[in-house]
Parts: sequence; C-alpha cells; structure tokens
Amino acid sequence: MDQLFGEICKAYELKGALYKWTRLKRGHINDTYRVDLLEDGNEKSYLFQKVNDFVFKKPELIVKNVKGVTAHIRCKMEAMGISDVKRNVLKLYETNGKGLYYTADGQCWRVLSFVYNATTYDEFDLKKLGAIGRGFGVFLALLSDFPCGDLYETIPDFHNTPKRFDAFFKAYEADTEGRAANIAEDAEYIRSVACHADRFNKLYMEGKLPLRVTHNDTKGNNIMMDITTDEPLAVIDLDTVMPGFAMHDFGDAVRYAANTAAEDEKDLTKVSLDLERYKALADGFLPPMMGKFTDVEIRNMPWGVILITLETAVRFLTDYLQGDVYFKTEYEEHNLVRGRCQLALAKDAMKKLCDMEKITENYLKI
Repeated sequence: MDQLFGEICKAYELKGALYKWTRLKRGHINDTYRVDLLEDGNEKSYLFQKVNDFVFKKPELIVKNVKGVTAHIRCKMEAMGISDVKRNVLKLYETNGKGLYYTADGQCWRVLSFVYNATTYDEFDLKKLGAIGRGFGVFLALLSDFPCGDLYETIPDFHNTPKRFDAFFKAYEADTEGRAANIAEDAEYIRSVACHADRFNKLYMEGKLPLRVTHNDTKGNNIMMDITTDEPLAVIDLDTVMPGFAMHDFGDAVRYAANTAAEDEKDLTKVSLDLERYKALADGFLPPMMGKFTDVEIRNMPWGVILITLETAVRFLTDYLQGDVYFKTEYEEHNLVRGRCQLALAKDAMKKLCDMEKITENYLKI
C-alpha cells in the first residue's frame, strides 16, 4: 500500500512524506484509510478512499454531487462567520481538475480532508442524540436552497416506498426460494398498511411537498463529533446525497437511534419506539429547519418514521424471499429476523403516532 499511497500523494501534489496509514473499519461499500504525511516535523492527515464503482456506476457524477453540496455548505458557513469551517464540512481534493484518480489497473480513488479531534458513535445518550439531530438538521437547512435538479440520483428510487412494496409482493408471489410460506402473516400485515406507502408521493404530486437535498443514510455514526464537547461537526458518507423528502432523513435517524432493541433483535417484545429518544432527536433536528421547510413537511415527520421503517422491513423481507442476495447476512434467517424487527418497530410507531405528532406540533407553535 505504501507504493500506491505514494503514487496518490504525488498525483494530488500533497506535501510531505508518507509517514503511516491505517485502514478504518467503518463503511460497508468503500475502503477508507487514514493517511498521515510528515513535513518539517508536522503531521497532516487525509482520508484516502477506494470507490466501489460496482455499487456506484458513475463515480464522476457522485463526485460532482459531493463537490456541489460541500461548496454550498462551506460558502454558507463562511458567510455566517463560523470560525472552524474545515472541521464542519469535508473537502474533496482534486488532481488535474478532477476529484478522482484512476490507477493503471483501474482502481478508482479519491482524497478527502480529515476531521481532527473528532469521532463517531454507535451508542448514544439523550444529549448525543440531540447533537446528532442538530447536525443533520443544520445540514439539511444549509442545503434547503440548493437546486435539487443539479444532483445526480446515485441510487434511483432508493426511497420510492410504493416501488419497494411492489417489489416485495412480486417476490412473494414468485417465491423462487420456497420461503413465502414462512412469512404469510408478515405479508398479510404489509398488505394492510400498503395504502400508506404512497403518502409522500401523493403530497408531492399535489404540490404540497417539495423535493429537497437529502442525505439518505442518517445513521448517528454518519456525523463526526468533537471529542471534547460532543458537538456535531461534519456530516460524512455523502455518496447517497440526492433529491428526496426531508421526512425520510428524519425518519431514518429515528428508526436507527430510537429503537429500544438492535436492528436484528429476535425477541420482538424488546422492540419499541422510545419517545424520549424521539423527542431528543426532534429537539435537535427540527429547530434549524424552521422557517426553511414547510409546515406540511414538519407535520409529516412522524410519518417519515413509520414509512421509512416499513420500507426497511419490506427491503429485508424481499431480500429474504430472493435468497439473501443484497444484504450481508450472518445466518440463514438473518433477513427474516431483521424484517420482523422493523415491522415490530413500525407497528409500535403507528400506535405512538399521536404522541409523535404532539411532540412535533410544538415546533410549529414557536
């Protein structure tokens, strides 16, 4: 790797000698490394990332997305007088006017800035949840006036919930792996809630909901946090940034962090939506959006939780029906367990819809 990283350093004209490098464990698609260079006794770090061009078929267009949104955020932050912009938004380096470097054997690499004195978390108390919510809320707010039409759709129909439901029912009827009988009750419940799947699409077609720049993977560990203060810094993993509905981003953050159990919990009695965690995320997420997002968007945030959880459930169960070809699994029924866990969470969220709506409505009264 030393020779490869030296080649990349030369291509990007990075100053200093290669000192050390470490592979970072986070991330399931791209391979990411922290690379440290030494110049006159001073160490400077970068992120070197090998782009998975099997998953991302057009990496040049993804780079265009990342460059556009980060430049927009940087400009806004500088205008606001934020002193430490470098830690609050990633920088994509360029070589010969391009954000990607291709090796002789066709590997696709890019170089990003490294956020110093920062970390990510996989477990969160209420204070951290508020900070994570604030980080994503500020991210969306800063991009609220970015033209969605300028963005490449990295994963077409990624959060097209009706299409996800249709794919499930087709897989259920085809039953290529002989597994449909195992989920008959689950399929019956999914049919009973399918009427909600196109809620956001209908509102959009009626002109009541706008498309926004959305992150589309708002897990809590996709925000860098200051090691000392636990304040949110840069939002990371920007490859899925594309046009979408703001409610999906809020809902996915809640789905990930406000579940009282793990995503693949087998004991469904442990699965529920923690309203304290919901409120903590809402307290952080929604205030930065007020005045920039519509009342219809804010009022539909609780539905974002329900719909993204149902969508995730049918995605897991579709993969189960098709023989576990998309998601990595650790045992034969892993996707079945995941799907049922998400259905249990969605059912509890449906029961608590009024509670979520009451919490959310408070922000419209401020």
